[in-house]
Amino acid sequence: MGQSSSQQIHDFEPGIKPSGLFWTEPIPPGSVEISLADRTARMRLNNTEIPDFHDIFNVAGLTQPPIAPVPSRISIDVRWHGKTAPVHIRDATNHFVGDYMDSTATIVCSAEQRSTHFSFTSDPAETSTTVSGVIGQERNGTFFS
Repeated sequence: MGQSSSQQIHDFEPGIKPSGLFWTEPIPPGSVEISLADRTARMRLNNTEIPDFHDIFNVAGLTQPPIAPVPSRISIDVRWHGKTAPVHIRDATNHFVGDYMDSTATIVCSAEQRSTHFSFTSDPAETSTTVSGVIGQERNGTFFS
């Protein structure tokens, strides 16, 4: 964060799918907990395998020759805490309906590459600064009614 692309040396992400989908990967069931009644949500991944593509240009295929991704593992713990009452939104044009609340968010994460002896641990969660956070529940697509 805050670095120019020429300074970036790690890009932990699942890569770009043949469909063009990027920065998205299924996570194990049970990795996400949400309680709208308590205004909380949490996502946890522990020691999850993910490649390190070095930088965004490499994963996009713009680095020549390409740099081979390095097998890595990450752990992430994100917690959201609702600040406001839920707001009900219904958008018939884009076919979604849901209840959402503005929230704060904290994150702690770590990454490890055994082959290169690299490891990283973020600052504690309580040092996080929320730029934007929302938790909620929505129905869309064929579930829109």
